[in-house]
Amino acid sequence: MNYLKVPKNVLSVIGLPFLLVGCSLNPQNADIGLNETLPEAKVTIYQQAIDQLGLMTAVYGSAPLKIMTKDILDNTGTSVATNAEIPRDITEMVKSTLNGIGGNVLYIPYEPLFMQNTAGTGYSDYGDKILPQIILSGGITEFDRGLVTDGDSLDLDFEIGKEYGINFADQVKASLSSVTLDFNLIDFKTFTGIPRIQAINGIKLHKAVREDSIGFTVKSATFGSRGEIKKVQGRHAAVRLLVQLSMLQLIGRYEKIPYWRLIPGAARDEVVIDQVLADYYAMSQKQQIQNTQALLYLHGYSVVPSGRMDTNTQLALQGFAKTQNMNAEVLDQNLYLALYENVPINAATRQRRSSLESGIVNVVNQGNLISGRKPAAKKSRERAQRAETTAQTLVDSGQLTLATNKSEYRIGEKLNVHFSVNKPMYVRVALINSQGKVDTVFPNVYQSNNYCVPGKKYSIPAVGADFSLDISGPVGIDKLRAVASEKPVPAEALFFTKEGQFDASRMASYKVRAAADYVIR
Repeated sequence: MNYLKVPKNVLSVIGLPFLLVGCSLNPQNADIGLNETLPEAKVTIYQQAIDQLGLMTAVYGSAPLKIMTKDILDNTGTSVATNAEIPRDITEMVKSTLNGIGGNVLYIPYEPLFMQNTAGTGYSDYGDKILPQIILSGGITEFDRGLVTDGDSLDLDFEIGKEYGINFADQVKASLSSVTLDFNLIDFKTFTGIPRIQAINGIKLHKAVREDSIGFTVKSATFGSRGEIKKVQGRHAAVRLLVQLSMLQLIGRYEKIPYWRLIPGAARDEVVIDQVLADYYAMSQKQQIQNTQALLYLHGYSVVPSGRMDTNTQLALQGFAKTQNMNAEVLDQNLYLALYENVPINAATRQRRSSLESGIVNVVNQGNLISGRKPAAKKSRERAQRAETTAQTLVDSGQLTLATNKSEYRIGEKLNVHFSVNKPMYVRVALINSQGKVDTVFPNVYQSNNYCVPGKKYSIPAVGADFSLDISGPVGIDKLRAVASEKPVPAEALFFTKEGQFDASRMASYKVRAAADYVIR
């Protein structure tokens, strides 16, 4: 007996084999098209932005941010009802994102049971624990899973005799849904929300399902391949994407940094711009100039943040304005914002920021550095004739300059160090090699008098001295650090970070400092 059932389409028995061949006997091999706006393709972009955000906080000199998060859950309740189409708990996603930022952002876990257990066993106490400044709260606040639904189906049954039968069913479905996350920051000390520092972000998700079933019946024994091919537009991955985007926005707003530069296609955040302008107009004119000079220095211009609109500053402003196609007749908010928004985000700028925070400005004496152009010369000649690198600190308590005769040395060459002061002060100079070993080079057994007077250029070793400073390695970057004071400076008063910079928090009483680095090859 032949039997053909065609509920929606008229097909001939002769065309059936071609239909089966075209659909493939294995439904798991079937594929369907989806909307092209897949969030998976953007996850790596935001991850790169997260990696760069920590560097940006360091470059901009943002205040250290110690942050803790509450549990971040699905507040809609649909994660259970939909068999986890969206995650119920995204706290770990938030933790890993915050911890992956680095820079001046420090993530502090909240694990009360673990803390109690370790304290009870004597493994740890609360004496060395760091308290957070900010608490993160939030959750999944919207999940609309059926905004648009569309589908088509085809059923076909075919029997041959009493022992053989073939059936085919095909169903294609497509739907559109959306997920929204809300985040807020809470002041840990006051337990109050921080105004305007929030993130509300959503994403639309495309889902398509195709079900194919092809069954063969042979002597009452059924061999079938039945499957459902689902390509859901990564709802869990999409939520992670929203978490990353929201953390970029929250940290960027709190730290007042142009985080949108890290996100392709993102618009300028007016919340940050408004905060930056508010700070700008709250400054005195001297502070405005000084902050502008610091920004110019971060851009690579040879400017000392003195608070005075000197010739170098004016030339640097003009040079920067040309790169932005702006008029630099006077310093105004537009020029300041352009400087602020476009600071280079790289390791070299981070080092320049570190020099600023240490009260040190490294100035390279190259005549056309302000224009951003290096002198035209071969590399070998440039290295041999490179102008000495100097570092100076300008503060009310005095001025100290420090320099080396070269910026690069080879093992066996002789090092000469020069320094001067603008008022009578005691000077101490330390050398930190590339492995972190610290030695005092001035005063020394040949130059024991370290009370220095203005108008004189001091050298280590002194001219005609019976000793020399021989470069002996290891290779790398050596750092000279000098301190001057009206009172004697003992060796134990010098404190440095792991990077070889002055530990400003432990050396607050020594305001006059200088630094110069050189390379050993």
